[in-house]
Amino acid sequence: MGSRPESAPAPRRSSGTSPVTGLRLGCFVPQGWRSEIPSGTPAAALFETMVEVALRAERSGYGAVWVYDHLQGVFPDDRSPVLDPLISLATLAWATTKVRLGAMCLAMPLHQPTQLAHQLACLDVLSGGRLEVALGAGSDPAEALAFGLPVPRLRERIHACGEAVELFRACWGHEVTHFEGRYAVVEDARVYPKPIQRPSPPIWIAGGGERLTLWQVARHADGCSLFGPPQRVARKLDVLAEHCRALGRRLSSIRVAVVLDCLVADTEAGADLLAQRHNRHGEDAQSYRARRLVGTPTACAQQLQAYLDLGVSEVCCHFPDAATTDSPERLASAVLGSAT
Repeated sequence: MGSRPESAPAPRRSSGTSPVTGLRLGCFVPQGWRSEIPSGTPAAALFETMVEVALRAERSGYGAVWVYDHLQGVFPDDRSPVLDPLISLATLAWATTKVRLGAMCLAMPLHQPTQLAHQLACLDVLSGGRLEVALGAGSDPAEALAFGLPVPRLRERIHACGEAVELFRACWGHEVTHFEGRYAVVEDARVYPKPIQRPSPPIWIAGGGERLTLWQVARHADGCSLFGPPQRVARKLDVLAEHCRALGRRLSSIRVAVVLDCLVADTEAGADLLAQRHNRHGEDAQSYRARRLVGTPTACAQQLQAYLDLGVSEVCCHFPDAATTDSPERLASAVLGSAT
């Protein structure tokens, strides 16, 4: 990819936001972690596959494109390549022109926080100020240990996310950074370039832990990222509201995202087949569908309403078949009314 691809035609709604609901749709691109890249794809075409889905999402009106942060595939028998998130974001920043870009989420045990602050600032500049920063405690400690990376206890990893938010903002806001935290000590750090977005790119904290994670969201974050059926999300938002009240913060100042798998088919029978095909862990069928959008485009759009009623403003969609079908476009058309 030696030169920037030709600019995609401008989507009808470049913000990716529904004028009726205020919802912003996001789309995960194929990155290999969940075997979304077709088997047999040549190594030279891995990033092209990812970029093509991102450009399609941009044309269809998605407001954000997301990547994961993992080192190896989620399935033990999987030998598919897994693309690095920061390199992927740099590639997407060069290839796209309007869509917001981020990793949902960056696993802090896999990164040195001050170096990450520098890398993220560079990405914001490269993208022209389109970066979204999302942090998490890491969902797979065994993955990090397999690569020789130390993994603190979950409690420490969660607190490290909140501290990282403070460190990032210090690095991005000061000419010279002096920072003494529990997990990072920085002396005379000069982080340049500074991000284009001032005072900083939006920072999300992912996860629904009620005592620690959502407390860190209320203290530090611009947004929170949740998952699960509407009842679970409602519970998490009630807890987050309690933390906000304790800190004197308005819940409405925090953007709420939900991460959902999306299985889109022409008919309900076709959707059932997709659910059976992608339910690789043999989960109970009803439980599997309850935590995902499954059905025709119209049915999936209707299922979203329960989340919107809770105040969700962002849906981060993972399409396991995005590289081989037009599922992202069809969902966007149903939800946003965008031209595909």
